[in-house]
Amino acid sequence: MDVMLAGTLVTAGAAAVSAGGFLVVSKFVPDRWLVADSDAASALYATIGMVYAILIAIAAIAVWEPRSAAASSTDLEAGSLVEAYWSTDQLAPVDRSEVRQLIVAYLADATGPEWDRLRIRHEPDDRAELAFTQLRHRVDAVRPQTDPEQNAYAQLSAQISAAAGARSARLQAAGEGMPGLLWPVLLAGGLVSVLFLYLFGLDRTFPNGLMMAVVGAMIALLLFVLYQVEFPFSRAFAVSPDSLLAALAQVRGLP
Repeated sequence: MDVMLAGTLVTAGAAAVSAGGFLVVSKFVPDRWLVADSDAASALYATIGMVYAILIAIAAIAVWEPRSAAASSTDLEAGSLVEAYWSTDQLAPVDRSEVRQLIVAYLADATGPEWDRLRIRHEPDDRAELAFTQLRHRVDAVRPQTDPEQNAYAQLSAQISAAAGARSARLQAAGEGMPGLLWPVLLAGGLVSVLFLYLFGLDRTFPNGLMMAVVGAMIALLLFVLYQVEFPFSRAFAVSPDSLLAALAQVRGLP
């Protein structure tokens, strides 16, 4: 389902349920069960709103930081591999050819099967893992003989090491979703935020019903956005493989 459509349905559904609950409570719940001191209730509700806002902020940080780290790691990995490809220029022909082939093969796996696996299962692909391991072993096997080869090998090793660190950080971020306890707390907090409003004893008027609908819709929208951001490589706000794809296109176009 399209994300915009899903978001619209979730928001509209929450608005309808929130407004419907208000109509039911205002019609069937006796007045003596509703809040009599509106000033005290308003102060208490402000406290509830502040606590819930803090929870939303904590959740937003918890899901955004891994996504930001994953995006940065992906860009760093792509740039390092392109530089590594360039660094092989002064190596012996056999070393240069084999290292470049392994870089291209790894990028093809990382942007294809592995990226799909990260999106669906939040874990690396064995084939891409093997391809990168082979690349590192082949780089370690280079034995430079001349000064230009020594310089090229030093640059190549540094870039492959940087790519390895970036890849490790990218894969680690893949499974870092919302901490398990936060989702129940957020859902319960949103429910309490809406239900508490029913106790204010508001009249069954259109403006009051509209306000209830807006509160429910806004809470649902916030939770929906957090859900879409939860995993760095999945859902609507997923990190794209564009930088790795650009690196693959670039190295394939080089002589």
